[in-house]
This record gives sequence, C-alpha cells and structure tokens, in this order.
Amino acid sequence: MQNKKTKMKILNNPDKKKILAQLENQFNIRSLPFLILQFGKEKYRLFSGSLSKEDLQLLDRELRIENIGLYFAKQQADGLRLTLDSLTLFKPQITKNILPINKQHSLKWLQGQDLDIQSDNNFKILEYNNELIGCGKSTGERITNSIPKERRIKS
Repeated sequence: MQNKKTKMKILNNPDKKKILAQLENQFNIRSLPFLILQFGKEKYRLFSGSLSKEDLQLLDRELRIENIGLYFAKQQADGLRLTLDSLTLFKPQITKNILPINKQHSLKWLQGQDLDIQSDNNFKILEYNNELIGCGKSTGERITNSIPKERRIKS
C-alpha cells in the first residue's frame, strides 16, 4: 500500500516573494525571516529551527514530515487567511485590514460564530481591546469565522 501523506515543499525565493507580496498587499506584513514550508496546495508553515534545508528534505524523504514549524496561513481563492498564532507573531507589522469589534462581537467570534458586520470583501483581522483575536473573510455583509473548534470558547 502506497503512503499518501502530503509532501512537504520548501518554498524557493520567487515563491516566498509571492507569499510576502500577498501578505504586504493584504495586511502590510513586509518581513518574513523564516523558511516557508508548504504542505499540500494551501497550507503554509514557518520554520526557524537549526535544521538546514537539506536536513529537512532528507527527513521528509525518509520519514515523511507531516507537521513542522508554525502553521501560519492557508491559501484560499481570494487571498491568504492568517492563523491565530501568526497574528501574535506578526502583530507589530499588521496595519492593514484591521477591523475593530465590540465585546459582544468578540464573544460571538471566540465561540465560533460568524459576525453580521458590513465591510469590504477582504480578509479582516479582528481586533478587540487592542488584541488581534482572529482572521476572517468578509463577504460584504458577514465575517466568516475560521477559529478551529478546539480553540473556541464554550458559551
């Protein structure tokens, strides 16, 4: 039986520059001093450990790495969606597409609910009380929630 696990790809400089250009366009993130690893067609992880690119490739070839580094973004049809962990990492750089929300909306968001908020059709970084609490896609009428079930608060 063939192993069908997703292969890891270390992004080369042109591919990394494309990701950085998307991040700058969407959120004004201009610096990404990490290796970017791609898993499947859409998931990106950041790696800053002491293993070389060659070591990572050897490990992936011999053991098939499923996860390494910080999961930071998912490529979607209309842009990159940042994860909660990457919001903390990039908070000092994020200055674009920030949507301040109130306490009621923040509680709904953290419970995993979509928010009925009108905004332009972009990925939005939700901010409550000077904290970045999530990244969601605005449809114009609603912000779609993407917080994983295991990270949601119970109502």
